[in-house]
Amino acid sequence: MSLRQCNAVTNGDTEDTNSSEDDVTANGGYPPSPWTKEEIYDLMAKRSRILKYSYAGRDVHIKEANIGITEEVGTKVWHAGEAFCEFIQSRRLLFEDKKVIEVGAGTGLVGIVASLMGADVTLTDLKSILPNMEENVRVNTEGCKHRPKVSELEWGRDLHRYTDCNYDYVIGTDVVYEEHMFRSLVVTLKHLCDVKTRVLLCHHVRWPEKDKKFMALFTEDFTIVNQRKLPKQDLTVYLFEAKLRETH
Repeated sequence: MSLRQCNAVTNGDTEDTNSSEDDVTANGGYPPSPWTKEEIYDLMAKRSRILKYSYAGRDVHIKEANIGITEEVGTKVWHAGEAFCEFIQSRRLLFEDKKVIEVGAGTGLVGIVASLMGADVTLTDLKSILPNMEENVRVNTEGCKHRPKVSELEWGRDLHRYTDCNYDYVIGTDVVYEEHMFRSLVVTLKHLCDVKTRVLLCHHVRWPEKDKKFMALFTEDFTIVNQRKLPKQDLTVYLFEAKLRETH
């Protein structure tokens, strides 16, 4: 009896061995896959990877999750976020000891870098996004001057949880993409601000007409005090600085 036949008997396998050999031949000489095609596609979609950066003299390792799922925008790093991080690093004194809240923080990269620069940061996003963000924050912020916080925030909902927080900066990166969320985003930004708060929105221009609609809504409550183009390969990335409109 061959070893293959012996194993088949030992495992209680009554499958005809000749049939198995035919399967191997039919599969290009490889054993049959234990997964279906659908399961393989699912595994590929849900795979993760680690991106490596260097900020403030430290290595920063950011985990992206579900990178094959197009709709999972909150678990990936976007180019505008990388450009914003470079800006924050170049303006360290602007953020040191400042109270910062980030909306739509995603992987947490921007908030982490702000924390490394000495800011007191709260990173927020939807509940489903938080586990990956929390892991990134934990791995990368040990020894920061202010321990960063991670908190759930769905735009336009339960905003009473963020009252009288006196933020110096409200920041957001690539948060302008879902048109049906524009009003909820503006309502949230307005709630998080007082007269001294500055809003910093970093945005990769992809859909100019959609961006115009957001800016028309945004400037009903905010005044743009500065805007600059940030260097990022051949992409068009802008950083907008705004404050609440004065009411009389």
